[in-house]
Amino acid sequence: MRPLVATLAAVATLTTWALLPGEFARADQLKALSHRDRLYDAAATGGSLFVIGHPGRLLRSSDGGATFAPMAVAKHDEALFSISFNAKGEGAVVGRSGFVLLTIDGGKTWTSTVVTLDDDKPSLFGVRVLDDGTIVAVGNFGVIVRSSDHGRTWTRGSYTVDVPEQTEAQKALCAHDGSAEEDNEGAIEEARLTDVAFIDNDHGFAVGEFGLILQTEDGGKTFKRRASCTDRLLYGVSVISPLRALAVGADGSAVETGDGGSTWQGVQTGTTEHLYGVWADSKRALIVGAAGTLLTRSSDGTFESRQTGVHSWLSSAWLDDKGQGVIVGGRAYLLHTRDGGQTQQRISGE
Repeated sequence: MRPLVATLAAVATLTTWALLPGEFARADQLKALSHRDRLYDAAATGGSLFVIGHPGRLLRSSDGGATFAPMAVAKHDEALFSISFNAKGEGAVVGRSGFVLLTIDGGKTWTSTVVTLDDDKPSLFGVRVLDDGTIVAVGNFGVIVRSSDHGRTWTRGSYTVDVPEQTEAQKALCAHDGSAEEDNEGAIEEARLTDVAFIDNDHGFAVGEFGLILQTEDGGKTFKRRASCTDRLLYGVSVISPLRALAVGADGSAVETGDGGSTWQGVQTGTTEHLYGVWADSKRALIVGAAGTLLTRSSDGTFESRQTGVHSWLSSAWLDDKGQGVIVGGRAYLLHTRDGGQTQQRISGE
């Protein structure tokens, strides 16, 4: 099996930036948001819920997403695409041109860095902070980077291009979902990687263009390609349990694994809209996408489309263990839900 690239060092300049924490008293503090703003992701730690986006948006809630206030990132107006925290409150935000925000105190204070690879600053689309503090991020041109010292230094990961040989039984799982193979290996080598998720400190997945699903067993240092049963771009992946994960993508495509990632099979979502994000646990799943698409999935595996009244794309969702959380998207849409997405209240947007 042929590796994509050797592991290379990444240069990062760490800078402390002041953040203006704001208050949480008034909902009208979000009036500064414009229909030109785009909200990309959400994550929580401790008693705080954060939403990020463009231009340089960092919003914070202390009441489970019912109200938000902005935190101003000094001198930064680039897009912020993905946010993640571990249980200790260590967090990371990644964005365009290698920009990264880092916190070790649950988002009270942040520092910034820019990851540079061979004089290039790749856009980073997905990030996860592992329980041991390791940060793994993925992005343009097959980029995988990781840091084990809170962003002071970064190394570049690698992935294999070839798909492992499949048994006839494994091939049968993809019989109705097309081929996961891509003839242009050069494209696979530089595929856009859009999201990353982990089961534990060692085991996880990354997804991206051409139906690419990558699996790691060493904390993101190296990944192996898996057959994915689709050639559609996969935008998001979420871990449900040590054995189960769900990924979603273009044209309503979705694939899932029930054996820890060794094999994947197609899932019928009932839509042809592009699906940009997925949040899932053992009780439920929320899938969001183009044209205000919101799908809920119960523990029995059935999908149901929910009305949102949103006239733009939705990119991400986050829920707590009681089903309270947020759904975010384009045109500054920020929706709050208390029932796992079945109904929503608009906090901002158009």
